[in-house]
Amino acid sequence: MTDPIALPVKRLPKQTLHHVWAPKLNRTVVLAGRDQLHLWVMLEAHPEVSRYCERPTWPDADETSPNPDFWALRDGSAVWLALGDTPQYDPNAAPLPSMPCVQWVHTDALNQHRVWIQNWLSLLPYLGATSTPSFDSLVARVVQAADPSSSFDDLERQFSATDSLLVRTAVIAALHQGLLVSQDLQHQQWGRATRVSKLSKGSPHATR
Repeated sequence: MTDPIALPVKRLPKQTLHHVWAPKLNRTVVLAGRDQLHLWVMLEAHPEVSRYCERPTWPDADETSPNPDFWALRDGSAVWLALGDTPQYDPNAAPLPSMPCVQWVHTDALNQHRVWIQNWLSLLPYLGATSTPSFDSLVARVVQAADPSSSFDDLERQFSATDSLLVRTAVIAALHQGLLVSQDLQHQQWGRATRVSKLSKGSPHATR
């Protein structure tokens, strides 16, 4: 299928606009409100989401659109995500036309991942401009060096001949790509003591 196109942003009175760099899209996205920002973080930081679109156009112009907040391609399958409560339909009403399934995401569901979201809000800005052959080689070497007890600080010291900021960014890139995982990021504030490890073969991503 053809990827949707992002519609112009609309915001409610006093709603904050967030301009953020999206590494997976290689462009800036504009998001309205905190919940849309937090849902964006979950899509951008999840390794199984290969691409996405904010405020996507609906696939059929003749159908009534539920105005989803995002479209995403997750593990090869397209999903549509909308913020808010699942609509209650009248069982006696006429059947709705067949259309893509929309998953509704409530604020409470986002709040369950608030530590992980806040951590990635701090980590994603590191990935502004990192696509070079030498950086990709560093990412591969960092992944190879990581063991179950490695922390950011351990890896920065292990690659002391390389700029520590570049090593830190390589660790973040490996987490972003799903080459490394970190249980700490889900429950603790990110710092140099945050532990990372290689993803075990056949294991689910820790960043769900």
